[in-house]
Amino acid sequence: MQPLIHKAPVLGLRVNVTRSGLCIGDQAELRLLPDGQIGIYAPARRWFLGLIPRQVLLHLGQLGPQATAIIGEALQREMHLRVRIVGLTPEHLCGEAGPEIYISIWGDAERLKPMLQALA
Repeated sequence: MQPLIHKAPVLGLRVNVTRSGLCIGDQAELRLLPDGQIGIYAPARRWFLGLIPRQVLLHLGQLGPQATAIIGEALQREMHLRVRIVGLTPEHLCGEAGPEIYISIWGDAERLKPMLQALA
């Protein structure tokens, strides 16, 4: 596996970064959304009645248009991709810029080359 995108921002954040329980290095998933965008999801632990832990899948946001152009075809062809969280800026540290989440996407660059050349 080679890095396809080293650091892509998650756009349209849908979670509170501080309360999400996410850490750098956590796994994430990419899913094609009905509107053509690529949604980013991450598993998180939630507590039922404060006693019983359970796993939920949080919708973090979407990939930007450039990253979607690179990765979209790979998702449609169901290529194996490894997605990790590589950057977090929680609300209490962000200042005016706002909270941020960044991901990296790894995959087989050789299989993706024909798709990238078609975009160029």
